[in-house]
Amino acid sequence: MNDLGLLRILVAVHECGSTTGAAERLNVSQPSISQGLGRLRDITGDQLFIRGSRSMSPTSLATQLYLECRGPLSQLESTFHDGEPFDPKTARDRFTIAFSDIGALTFLPPLVAGLQKHAPGIRVEATPLEIPEVESLLKTGRLDFAIGKLEAQDPELSQIDLIDQHYAAIVRRDHPTIQGELDEKTFRNAAHAVVSDPAGHWQAVSHVVRVGEPVFDVRLTLAQFNVLPAAIKESDLIGVVPHRSAVAFSETWGLQVIDIPIPLPRFTVRLLTHKGAGRRRVAYDWMTALIKDVLGSGTTSPD
Repeated sequence: MNDLGLLRILVAVHECGSTTGAAERLNVSQPSISQGLGRLRDITGDQLFIRGSRSMSPTSLATQLYLECRGPLSQLESTFHDGEPFDPKTARDRFTIAFSDIGALTFLPPLVAGLQKHAPGIRVEATPLEIPEVESLLKTGRLDFAIGKLEAQDPELSQIDLIDQHYAAIVRRDHPTIQGELDEKTFRNAAHAVVSDPAGHWQAVSHVVRVGEPVFDVRLTLAQFNVLPAAIKESDLIGVVPHRSAVAFSETWGLQVIDIPIPLPRFTVRLLTHKGAGRRRVAYDWMTALIKDVLGSGTTSPD
C-alpha cells in the first residue's frame, strides 16, 4: 500500500470514527484498514487513534495530519472523478447525520423513506446532536450533516433553512376535558409533561410567565423526547413540542394536536454542512438536495 493509500485511510478513520466505517467508505476489508493504521503508527511513532466506548478518538498528531491532507486528497479525488456520472439508484455512499432525539423521531423516518425510494444503496449513520461540538465535528469531517435548531457561527460552514416552526400542544385523544381546542386559562392551569433538552424547547413556554402569574404545573420532567408521547397517551398531561413533531407523534401514538392559546417564539430548523466536504461532491450535493426536498416545507402555521 502506497503512502497516498495510507493517508486515505487516516482521513477515512478520522471522519468515520471507526475502522468499520472507514472500510465501508473505502470499499476495502477492515483488516486492510487496521494494517494501514499499523503502518502509519510505525512511520509516525504515534498512536494516532485511541479506541473509546463509542468511537476512535484521534490524537493531536492524527488531527494535524488530517487537516493537512484532507484538502489535497479531496481535490485529487474530485479530479479523478470529474465528469463521472452519479446514479443514486446504484450509489453506495455513506453519510453521518446528527439529530437531536426529537429530530430523529420527526425527520429520520421520512428521510429513510426518501432514500429507500431514490437511493436504496446509500448508508446513513444517525448520531446524537451535540450542540456545543457540532461545528467542530462538521469541520473535522466526523459529521457530514447536522439537522436541528441550529445557527452556524463559523464561516467555513454553510446552513440551509429547512422549516420555520411554531409550537403545538399534544394531549391524548380521549382527554376528559380537552377536545379540539384549548383556552389560555386551561393551558396555564393544566398539568404539564416537559423535556429538559439542550435546544430549550420548554424554556420557550416557561419564559412567557408574567410577573404575578402562577408558574406552570410541571408534573413530569424528562431528559428525552422519545418517552414523551407514550407518557401523554397514558395520562391527562399536556406536552408542548414543535408542530412538525406534534403531527408525527399524533399519527404514531393517536394524540390530539392543538394550537397553543398564547404567543410563543418561533424557530428555524436548519441543515448545517461543511463547505469543503471531503467526499465526491456530486454525491454530497445530491444528498443535500434530497434532505431539502424531503424535510423542508417552508413555514408551518399559525403565524
